[in-house]
Amino acid sequence: MHIRSRTAGILATVVLTAGGLTAATAATASAAPAVAQSCYGSAKNYSTDSLLSWPAYPAWAYTTSNCADINVKPNSGTYVQTCFDPTSGDIYCNAKRWIAAGTWGLAATDVNNGTKFYLQFDRANSGITAY
Repeated sequence: MHIRSRTAGILATVVLTAGGLTAATAATASAAPAVAQSCYGSAKNYSTDSLLSWPAYPAWAYTTSNCADINVKPNSGTYVQTCFDPTSGDIYCNAKRWIAAGTWGLAATDVNNGTKFYLQFDRANSGITAY
């Protein structure tokens, strides 16, 4: 992703020099959505099980390089917390976070790639998650 950002920056500089500020602004603005879409573009549907967790026990989800955070967009407002299984030590969960219906919210921030986790909800829920 750093290569694309660097290429977009060089392209914007060339366009700015050759064609003026308006063209450079358009080139830079069109590059920004591609970064956000790579995270949300890989989103997966979720639906809680009887334990109010996703994925259903005993399965785990693993973070990817698509997103730096674990994002949730619930169909109805809910509290969500993320529980992690570190390579050493016991499973631990972060604090519950409220996410309003139909909006993207952060379940966990700055999570390393390949981290093993599950989401715990306070009520039956479904929606989309990106990580």
